[in-house]
Amino acid sequence: MFCIISFIEINAQEQPPIPVQVEVRTSRNLNFGTFTVGNSGGNVSVSYDDQRTVDGDIFELNFGQPVSAALFDIYANPGTIIQIEDMGVYKLKNEDTGILIDLEINSFSTGQRTFITQAQNAQIPNEVFVGGTLRIPADNSSNLPGRYNGTFTLNFIHQ
Repeated sequence: MFCIISFIEINAQEQPPIPVQVEVRTSRNLNFGTFTVGNSGGNVSVSYDDQRTVDGDIFELNFGQPVSAALFDIYANPGTIIQIEDMGVYKLKNEDTGILIDLEINSFSTGQRTFITQAQNAQIPNEVFVGGTLRIPADNSSNLPGRYNGTFTLNFIHQ
């Protein structure tokens, strides 16, 4: 009768801490820069890599605040799955006239709305750049020009 006893050590990926900790900090705001609009309106887009494009009756101006995508620093353990969720179309308001224009968030440096954190540890940020598109309405009333402000909300959901 033979008796063989062996011990095999099996290693697997370490379990993440429970609860999973994710911290998001805004490092830079989305800025569409300065432009002028003709009677027909159009769109102004800023991509996640700070590139501005216009269409319709819109003309870019190169003064004032620089064009920039928003930058969010995500602090999480390596390998955390993050999904970015927004709340649809946002409204930006003219500070002087109260006119509203639409903002759609639609450009992500992650390539899609779901990504896996790559930073070496939870103290190093995972940078996520976010861009969007302004929908400028046709307007002949001269109420459209001015400075617009508003906010948008992104939920960073971890899995």
